[in-house]
Amino acid sequence: MRKSNHSLKKPMSIFTLVALISIFFASSCNAEKTELEKFLNRIEIQYEQISIELGTAYWNFYSGEAEADLVAPKNKYYDLLTNDTLNSYIDTWYPKRSEVKDTLLRRRIEVWHNTLLSAKVEYDAEIMKLRNELEEMLKVTDDNNNNTDDFSTKMLTLIKLRNKKAQELGFDNYVHLSFDNNGLGYTWFTNFVEKLDKETLESYKTLVEKTKAEKQISEFDQRNAFQYIGMFYANNTPPEPEKNNIDLVKESLANIGIDYTNLPAKLVEKQLPAGVGGQGIMLNIPYDFRAVMTLGMDISVWMHEMGHGLHGLYNSINSPILEGYEWIPGNGAPAFSEGMAETSAGFTRNDEWLKKYTSLTDEDIKKRQEIMNTYAPAFIRYHLSNFVKEMELYLYPEKSYEEIQTEVAKKYMLIETDKIRTQDLKNIIYVSYPLYLQNYLIADIVACQIHQTLEEKFGSNYAFNKEVGSYLQQFYIGGEYYTWQQRMVNGTGKELDVDSYLKFYHIK
Repeated sequence: MRKSNHSLKKPMSIFTLVALISIFFASSCNAEKTELEKFLNRIEIQYEQISIELGTAYWNFYSGEAEADLVAPKNKYYDLLTNDTLNSYIDTWYPKRSEVKDTLLRRRIEVWHNTLLSAKVEYDAEIMKLRNELEEMLKVTDDNNNNTDDFSTKMLTLIKLRNKKAQELGFDNYVHLSFDNNGLGYTWFTNFVEKLDKETLESYKTLVEKTKAEKQISEFDQRNAFQYIGMFYANNTPPEPEKNNIDLVKESLANIGIDYTNLPAKLVEKQLPAGVGGQGIMLNIPYDFRAVMTLGMDISVWMHEMGHGLHGLYNSINSPILEGYEWIPGNGAPAFSEGMAETSAGFTRNDEWLKKYTSLTDEDIKKRQEIMNTYAPAFIRYHLSNFVKEMELYLYPEKSYEEIQTEVAKKYMLIETDKIRTQDLKNIIYVSYPLYLQNYLIADIVACQIHQTLEEKFGSNYAFNKEVGSYLQQFYIGGEYYTWQQRMVNGTGKELDVDSYLKFYHIK
């Protein structure tokens, strides 16, 4: 009897079946990734448009060029960041991001995850409403000068709300959420603080005891501590040059091969809210940078803000979420951003720059460095006290701000008297840039490390080497594609080197 063709077919092997299933799921996964990428492309166009609107509003807020509408773009951010589809995509792909072979897409998923996490706090409807009220109270007008009591009450409420929302998201408090999401990490940061505290304590104690003996006082007080800080800053700040600030910015950039006239940048002066020396804003990365300096700021502040501009203007990453817009915590690494700004300011402290643009001699410069070495432990501990007191508002909500300031002053500045002058909570940083102040100390370490690298590569006259500008661009060009630690390694050969920083000031 003739067998049918059907009966002649061999059964499919288990290996073939597995291969077909794998191909099916791989195709399905690739299709999902394609859809994810298309969706993110669309959403990032909206994200950038809103970022430009909010940047423009903050520019108007600080510069006074036009009425500042901070509310409308924040509401648009709120709508975008609470988008169910966006959150669903990121919630799905973030845990399995290692499966994404496209490294650019993988990094976008990571940064979107951080951004959305922070947004769940800062763009919570109740928190956003209170932030808007406080920012309105901080506008520089005569009507706002006497609102301290009401402001402090509202500020404490904002801190409480941030903590509550962070706890709802599974964190101990807002501090843990913030540091786990700002590129530093809470564990890394606490180790960093402990190291600086430990390494500077003995040299600072020696300084205190010397002052007590010389002044024949039994108790070291706050005024003595601030004299140390004043001595450090007086010798770290360049003497007033003969050229005006904007011309000197242009010339300093030209010296390292950067033509300011080709940059879409704008620098102006105006009285700013208390606590703000300068404010650089990338309205549209990389096409529009503007900075406003409060009246009377020295050239190093101008160069610092210009450094923020360089960081954005030379960013060529083709993804808005990786461009580093600053309006939502988690979207970038602010410590590194401030580090690149301070790297720019560092040119005004370079020996050769000082000799060319100020009246300082070699002997003067040497003496200034010796004074800074003497008072650097105070400078570092002052920074520690400055950001720790804000952190403790979140960590110990049962304590008053006055109590926190007193305890922190005694721990870090070794104040021995209870007569401590405290500050109120009326600070734009606390409102709009929460838990930001540590970035300025890390920035000083970043800048020190980069300038040491520049001197190694280009010699002591590097502030006048036109190849330096091109070299610095490697720190800017990739945006948030690389982590800030990777960028430090790429540019200097190592991650943040605290020991070298301490050695620079002869502390270690």
